[in-house]
Amino acid sequence: MADVSSEKGRLLPKEASGHPPSPLAERPSTKDTTAQRDGALHAGSTAYSYQTVPTVAGNSNESHYDGGVVAPTTTGQHVVDGTVGPDSPGQRESAEEKADDGASSSEREAHKKNNESKTAAELEAEADKLEQTETRSVNYDTRGLTSDQVTELRKEYGWNEVKPRQVPEWFKVLKKYLSLVPILLIVAALFAVCVVEDNMRDWFSFALLIFLNNSMVWADYIGQRSAHNAIAAVEKLGAPICQVKRDGEWQNREVRELVPGDIVHLKAGVIMPADGVFVTNGATVTVDESALTGESVPIRKHPGAPLLSGSVVDKGEGEMLVTKTGNDSFYGKTLSLLARAERQGYLETVLHRAQLFITFVAACCAVFLFFWQSFHPDWKLIIPERRYLIALKHAFILIASVAPAAMPVVTTTVLSVGALTITKQNAAVSRLSAIEEAAGVVILFSDKTGTLTKNELSLFKEESMLEPGYDEKTMLLYASLCSDTQEPEPIDRTINGAADMAERAKYRILEYVPFNPVDKRTEATVVGPDGKKFVTTKGAPQVIRDLVCYEDQELRQRLNELILNKAKRGLRTLGVAVKPLPEGVAGNAPRWQLVGYLSLFDPPREDTAATIKRANELGIRVIMITGDQQAIAVETARQLHMGTNIVGPEVWKEEKETGMVQGKPLAEFIETVDGFAGVFPEHKYAIVNAMMDAHKLVAMTGDGVNDAPALKRATIGIAVSGATQAARAAADIILFAPGLKTIITVMSLSRQIFKRVESYIIFRIFTSLIILGMWWGSIVILRYQFPSWTLVLMSMINDFVLMSCSRDRVSSSSSPMIWSMMRVIFLSIWLGFLATVSILLYVVFADPSHLVNWWPRWGLPKFIPDWPLPVSEHFMSYQTNAGVWLLMTVLIQLSFQSVRTRGVFCWYNKDNQFPALVIIIPQVCAVLLTIFLSIYWKIAWRPGSGPRMVGLNWGQAWVTIFWGLLWFFVMDATKIGFYKYAWPMISRNKMYHAVTMETPCRQEIENRNVALKAMEDTMRFLQERERKVDKFEEKVEDVFLTAITDAGELGKKDHGRDGHIHKTEHKVSSEPGVTGTPVKASPPKEEADSFVVSITSEGGTCRAGLEDAVAGGAKQGLDTDQKTTEVSHDLENLSSGTHPNVHTGGEVPPITR
Repeated sequence: MADVSSEKGRLLPKEASGHPPSPLAERPSTKDTTAQRDGALHAGSTAYSYQTVPTVAGNSNESHYDGGVVAPTTTGQHVVDGTVGPDSPGQRESAEEKADDGASSSEREAHKKNNESKTAAELEAEADKLEQTETRSVNYDTRGLTSDQVTELRKEYGWNEVKPRQVPEWFKVLKKYLSLVPILLIVAALFAVCVVEDNMRDWFSFALLIFLNNSMVWADYIGQRSAHNAIAAVEKLGAPICQVKRDGEWQNREVRELVPGDIVHLKAGVIMPADGVFVTNGATVTVDESALTGESVPIRKHPGAPLLSGSVVDKGEGEMLVTKTGNDSFYGKTLSLLARAERQGYLETVLHRAQLFITFVAACCAVFLFFWQSFHPDWKLIIPERRYLIALKHAFILIASVAPAAMPVVTTTVLSVGALTITKQNAAVSRLSAIEEAAGVVILFSDKTGTLTKNELSLFKEESMLEPGYDEKTMLLYASLCSDTQEPEPIDRTINGAADMAERAKYRILEYVPFNPVDKRTEATVVGPDGKKFVTTKGAPQVIRDLVCYEDQELRQRLNELILNKAKRGLRTLGVAVKPLPEGVAGNAPRWQLVGYLSLFDPPREDTAATIKRANELGIRVIMITGDQQAIAVETARQLHMGTNIVGPEVWKEEKETGMVQGKPLAEFIETVDGFAGVFPEHKYAIVNAMMDAHKLVAMTGDGVNDAPALKRATIGIAVSGATQAARAAADIILFAPGLKTIITVMSLSRQIFKRVESYIIFRIFTSLIILGMWWGSIVILRYQFPSWTLVLMSMINDFVLMSCSRDRVSSSSSPMIWSMMRVIFLSIWLGFLATVSILLYVVFADPSHLVNWWPRWGLPKFIPDWPLPVSEHFMSYQTNAGVWLLMTVLIQLSFQSVRTRGVFCWYNKDNQFPALVIIIPQVCAVLLTIFLSIYWKIAWRPGSGPRMVGLNWGQAWVTIFWGLLWFFVMDATKIGFYKYAWPMISRNKMYHAVTMETPCRQEIENRNVALKAMEDTMRFLQERERKVDKFEEKVEDVFLTAITDAGELGKKDHGRDGHIHKTEHKVSSEPGVTGTPVKASPPKEEADSFVVSITSEGGTCRAGLEDAVAGGAKQGLDTDQKTTEVSHDLENLSSGTHPNVHTGGEVPPITR
């Protein structure tokens, strides 16, 4: 058997290699003596030793784990022992370890004898299991690292940043070349140069296609890299900051600057910046590790417990010693295996679908035309030689000309420009796709404090209420003692500013419990100058009222009137109470004593009212969500000219019991109110979740760790200025400036981006359909062939010209904008159809082969017949090619001016701004260049294969332009009719919805379903305790209802401690003869002292008391599942009638465990 006390995998200091010894050098602590530790540590240092010593024969006296007990060694030094092993990975402490804390010496001896009685095989199995652990001793200086040590350690360990698997830049470029459109362009280029037509190879088309392909690929790559660099630069503005102790002083440093050996300050809402160890003696923190382990219940960490990077401090304060950073941390090792991949937003999804749609339609047309040109008798005469290869070449060139090569570039450019614009508004986008998703937001759930108001509280001393025996100076002192001084919140800052801090310095704070949204108060255990201990607390007025009132209904009534009166005036009331802690007092603990109430006021921001008005103009409802009292919320809403239909916390009781609120589903009820007051974090999540399930796009603001689930669930999560790290990590947009104005500005910008992209998609589909329709009609209907190289040239010019649409000047829509791909396709097809008809009619009217020949009616010479058709006695003119080229260019360039607005293209107003010069100048240049070439083109100029081209005269060119303008006006008029009449009628048709299955934000919801499943698991930690208690009660009720057939009415007994009254109610099932009366829920495990169920029947009373049934488990730190298992054993005995304390009638004595 292996020697399990040996140290496996021990890391030694790198002294031999020339590196300075690490402050985390691990030493064999199981064999160290006190003298050896003294030699290893200098004065003022602390050693935290993680030991695992197995229990084997002859070594049983070393079998116990001390569970984080501090054992003094020498002056200024102490050792904290902890265990790290396969059964105790640092995520929770086992019940055996906690039970050992309270075990007496006789229990320890019995445990030792039990171990000695084990067989050799059992001991060997245990030893093999424990052999996987390692013994470590972490030595560090309580004054923190010095600057020189940090420099040396950074050389060894690097920066504290997770570097995911890096994708080589060449691979990124190659991946773009291997996408669909670039492959089509390359294939078309090869066919153009390889297939001989009219005794020549089409080198011109080959060069154009290769140039277009390379330009689009590299423009997309550079644009993406620039966008990511811009986002990274913005993220640095909001780089997480932590408090670290260096050179004996606390400093604010970026998280990436941490090195092993640093001491970091922790508090609620802080994300663990690295792996480490909790090292604050006499304190605990509760940590949410759901993101790492999937465990939804927060874990309480004692001194010596490991802390994992990526977990979030839920409650408490303390210090952490950093042990591993960067890719060496738990989170880093996982993340480094993955390349950071951003979820594809709906804008990118729409563009990708548009690209596929265009390419698919082009491929279908190309296949049809290939077979038509290959096998139709007329085309056998027109192309007598190499007909199949030439038809295949035309097919691929047609696909390449139609495929939207610039679409990825436009996507990247539009989003990156939008991100940079938002940056100028003091905001950062953590997810690019959030920019366009914000365009459809219909409801903004906003915090009150700091967002709608200034978050600058003022103390009104004349409004203070004092209890007899206290003065204002004493009340401020008590309030300051339970306030944070290192990183004070606004309330703490206001109180500390008004209190006598010199007097406060005479008191010593033993323990400080920071504010959390569940308890809604802070608390501090203090030792006064006279050596007496007491506890002081401050918090929400109703919470302090419940603490001090007890059974004094007169005091309760008086405080209720006081709170309500001040709330109606918009004052925030803060209660202050104190409780002495005399030593050696038997019996009931002292009660809380009310000191008084402070009055504070948080005025609205100057720009909030105007911002809310602007939001309403944009079709965005602003709904207030606050934890403050209902009266304060109503007063704030009145001052901001918001709706005052603010509901209180009573709605959640009804929703929990019936699933409805005032007879309506929660989502419908939310749309009828203007705000919620007295909410808890789980209520915020419920509100957002209900609206998302109702297919609404909503935004949510938040700043606390408990806001993170709601921020993640919302379409757009917004972390306001000063938000915690957890909230910032969950948010899509991070604000650096306070207030609501930035949020509304971001949403307005997102709508502008939406309009730009929608215009581009309609334009790109429209132009592709023009080319397809013209080519298909000329070949199938008119037996006319257009030069293929002109298609490539027009496509390239269009792509380059419209790449600037990302900077077009557009107005923000007055209503939320939801993507509808079918609307885009319907409009594009209609406009493309009209343009195709105009081109084909132009060929019929202008070309001499169709007998109409309208040029004499314009007083102009006819087109010169140059091109004999084998299938006709007439000649086609090379001038027709020049005329078609000019007409298509005019229609295409003008069409963008039409599709960029839903009204008359030239009617400029606040909803239709004059187009930007970066749009107009390239379009004018493209039209002028085409006019020049279509007039002065010589027959000898033949850059590519296929039919030749001859220039027009000026008169013919102006008639062609006039024909294009005429049809453009027709197209613009029908566009207006489509938006006003046709589309509303189509979208309301039931058949349309049945066929397309298109609902608002359907794709957004589909994209989020997978990601939100994990978030819902994380949310369960807010409700886990209550659910476990409910499950426990159901088991108790079921057993009693089964065991006692004459059960009647279930009694009830309230349970409370220190003034807390638990009000959760449940209804028992309607068994025959049983009346369903409310049964008070048992308290959470931290407050479980007793649990009593009373059963009454017509024939008598049977009182089954389970006194302290779970108290023993609570004292030993057992979790709710373990307590349920223990009590269920008693309930089995109760149901069988064998329990010693069960009687057939009368009072049943309490069961004592």
